[in-house]
Amino acid sequence: MKTKQDYPYQHIYERDNFTCRYCGVNGSKDFNSWWNAALTIDHITPVIHGGTDDPSNLVVSCHSCNLYKGSENCRSFDDAKVVVDRKRKEGEVWFLKHAKTC
Repeated sequence: MKTKQDYPYQHIYERDNFTCRYCGVNGSKDFNSWWNAALTIDHITPVIHGGTDDPSNLVVSCHSCNLYKGSENCRSFDDAKVVVDRKRKEGEVWFLKHAKTC
């Protein structure tokens, strides 16, 4: 049986209530919500830009938000949220132009 020690970021999931800090998708409602959210841990300031594993630099993120934020060099959660929101809006514009017309 695995212990909390086997899941090094368990405390971050618990702190953030199994909810994406960027878009608010809640992965704790039921198994399907958790599965579809594909929650992961995001480094606000990516390691490639000097970010650390300090809890203040880590947030729960759904797969989509994590993918869209990518390795953008953010210095704070607010900076990262702006990046995710901007890219989400760009995706929505693309969707409405190309996919919704089908």
